[in-house]
Amino acid sequence: MGSRWWRALITLVGLALLLGAAGIANSSSPARVRTAARPHRDQPAADGLTQRLEAVAVSFMQQMQDGDYAAQWGELAPQAQAMWPSATQRSQMLAAKFSGAAGITSYTLGGPQPAPAWVDPEDPGVSVAGGYQVPVLVHFANPSALAPAGVAAMYQLLRLVLLPRPGAAPQVVGEGPASLDAPVIQPGHQSQAAAAVPILMYHVVAPFPIASQWNSGYAYRLEYGLTVTPRQFAAQIRFLAANGAHAISLTRLADFLLYGLALPPKPVVITFDDGRESPYLNAVPVLTQVGYTATFFVPSGLVGKFVTVRGGRNPQHYLTWSQVTQLAKGGFWVEDHTLHDNVALWGLKAAEVARLAGRTAAQLEQHTGRAVQFIAYSGLWPYPTASGVGLAQRALFGELAGLGYVGGAVDSRIDSDAQSTAAIWQLARVRMNPNEPASALAPWLQ
Repeated sequence: MGSRWWRALITLVGLALLLGAAGIANSSSPARVRTAARPHRDQPAADGLTQRLEAVAVSFMQQMQDGDYAAQWGELAPQAQAMWPSATQRSQMLAAKFSGAAGITSYTLGGPQPAPAWVDPEDPGVSVAGGYQVPVLVHFANPSALAPAGVAAMYQLLRLVLLPRPGAAPQVVGEGPASLDAPVIQPGHQSQAAAAVPILMYHVVAPFPIASQWNSGYAYRLEYGLTVTPRQFAAQIRFLAANGAHAISLTRLADFLLYGLALPPKPVVITFDDGRESPYLNAVPVLTQVGYTATFFVPSGLVGKFVTVRGGRNPQHYLTWSQVTQLAKGGFWVEDHTLHDNVALWGLKAAEVARLAGRTAAQLEQHTGRAVQFIAYSGLWPYPTASGVGLAQRALFGELAGLGYVGGAVDSRIDSDAQSTAAIWQLARVRMNPNEPASALAPWLQ
């Protein structure tokens, strides 16, 4: 089975949890919206606060259904406004995204509940506590026509996060379906865009391996070649920050490539392949300190594993499911790296691609509560540059789109920062090697 079935199951379970005990507001047509039903007496919010939260949630979603994105701007908290290049850019992007088959015909709101601290998905250093979350279900004009496959179901588990204010209406900090980090919908008619955006590819962030702990010179050299020490990594991140680089997610890059949302100055994407634990321990604190998000490509079949060979040699520690969940909650992104990151997908039958990729994405989504729409291909790209592509790769792109993905990241022999709409399935990257000085990043920031 493809990812559609798994995502539908996750959605049904999530809906029962989110809406089972809550009062619901429902818009059944563009002309009318029923007032939200009052929550049960055991709801944590006081009645007066509940009414104010519901009123803002209904207003915000009705404006979205009506396409009145400019009116929404005044309801956003400063932290939400800061995520966008401008109010005009926001309106233009949302108008491009939610049109045609993706037009919003109605929505359903759950009752307000106390929310965990909201963390900016593009800046883990920004968080806001004391908010209330309102579950949102969005209904589209023609959900079966949307791409990628299953994306309509991804809009069934989103949340608004509202911040109460003494003596004033609550503000929206988590925009739910209107967020620039909401699931990507492929536009029906997309323009072509291109930009130089380096996507840095890290693997292990730890002290260099000890040769005696590896069972062969080849295995040791392979591990060494994947390693950047914590000191080297910190120096590289400090260099990026000091030179005005802005870290973004792959979804934020897609917002530019597909909808034309302007990129920040000197954008850079930071990625970690293979699902190792060391970046969680040694890279995340550094990134959080400077306010840089990053993307973790995780092979779901290796989560929670400590892999060794005979005699306890070749030690490899992988992320736990708890750590994966914490990454998603803490302003970082979790995307797919296939089941065990040991089989190249191109040339495989569709059923095998679904087993190695589609189901793994659904499993990651179940643990993170967020859409998984990008994949890092296993193995070295079969062409010297990311722009090289053959029939087997093109066939794979179509199969992955049918499983709910919108793009893929490449590990090629020649580094590049050239990204474009036409090559969203061949996102070029820059491999970060051991012992590279931080200044080696300077050419990528021009």
